[in-house]
Amino acid sequence: MSESLKVLIIEDSALDAKVLVGLVKAGGYEVTSERVETSKEFTTALDNEKWDVILADYNLPEFNGAEGLKLLQESGQDIPFIVISGGIGEDLAVQIMKSGAHDYLMKGNLARLVPAVEREVREARDRTRHREAETALHAANEQMRIAREIQQRLFPKDAPDLKGYDLAGLTESAEETGGDYYDF
Repeated sequence: MSESLKVLIIEDSALDAKVLVGLVKAGGYEVTSERVETSKEFTTALDNEKWDVILADYNLPEFNGAEGLKLLQESGQDIPFIVISGGIGEDLAVQIMKSGAHDYLMKGNLARLVPAVEREVREARDRTRHREAETALHAANEQMRIAREIQQRLFPKDAPDLKGYDLAGLTESAEETGGDYYDF
């Protein structure tokens, strides 16, 4: 059974978009895709669907890859953004990578497309798992802090003063919370 991928494509050429989808499918994926050409279509697609990867042509008549990357970053979503262009020049490619694009591929040489998609999707999923683990750890630490606070409030502050009796007590604290509770 092939893995499914949701691919958002910023591309003005329907044929080029079909080629990209075909290459990803040939890599063993079941692809659901949407092609957008404008910033409005792009933001609508981002809002309406959870995408696994974005493949973006750099130069479109009304929109470009840099604008798409900026809109993605403003949305706060962690979706791999791979720029695919016919030739934007080395300086511009470096600039877009420094701006946050995950990879850059030349349209004339798409042999790295599937490996790039696989790598970036895997890394995005790893980042998501890491964020979820950090959130769970933070929640667990907060619960332990509250449990320690409650437990400390249950322990008597002072031994009772009973005339004619000598009282003594010993407690060994647990590393976190728990242990035996006692009172005088």
